[in-house]
Amino acid sequence: MDITNPAVTDGVNLFVNILIFLAAFGAALSFIDFRKQNQEEKSK
Repeated sequence: MDITNPAVTDGVNLFVNILIFLAAFGAALSFIDFRKQNQEEKSK
């Protein structure tokens, strides 16, 4: 079993990039939601 198989590493890189993208997307959504809640509390 060769760990540095090009086809496998390409697939893993794609998978890792998707995970990073989803994590960043989720963090951005929660950050936006957090800011919205803060603005709503200030305007009350």
